[in-house]
Amino acid sequence: MARTIKASLLFFFFSLCASAIIVTHRVRMQVPPPAPHQLFAAVEQQLAAFRVADYSSAYGQAASGVQQKFTAPQYEAMIRREYGDMFGMQHLEFGFVKVTGSAAVVQVFFRDANGAVRPFLYSLIAEGDSWKINGVQPMRSEFRPAGLHI
Repeated sequence: MARTIKASLLFFFFSLCASAIIVTHRVRMQVPPPAPHQLFAAVEQQLAAFRVADYSSAYGQAASGVQQKFTAPQYEAMIRREYGDMFGMQHLEFGFVKVTGSAAVVQVFFRDANGAVRPFLYSLIAEGDSWKINGVQPMRSEFRPAGLHI
């Protein structure tokens, strides 16, 4: 009988430890929702680096998944090829923000010198204590946002 009690106590303590590990992991994984200005600042910081052709700083603002996919020279070439026209935009305005855990989506509108508006969706991810750019996706060009002040 003493053997059954010892086995039961041992099982209880292992279960308790496993539960504590799971609860601790879940608490650590929770990221407090950011204020929208934190997300806007991450986007603006990367765009500012692009405007002065500081691609190494812009690369540093990219999420680790992006950095694993592209080397710094590949990243620069991709940005110049696919998003080079964004750097000449005259005005930047933010739209909706959606945060889900440690991921966020921000709507960004660019206006060029001719008054044309180009909308994009920026994906961001929390890494450490900052938000990093995880991807940029153009929205349909016929999209006309209500309330955009241009």
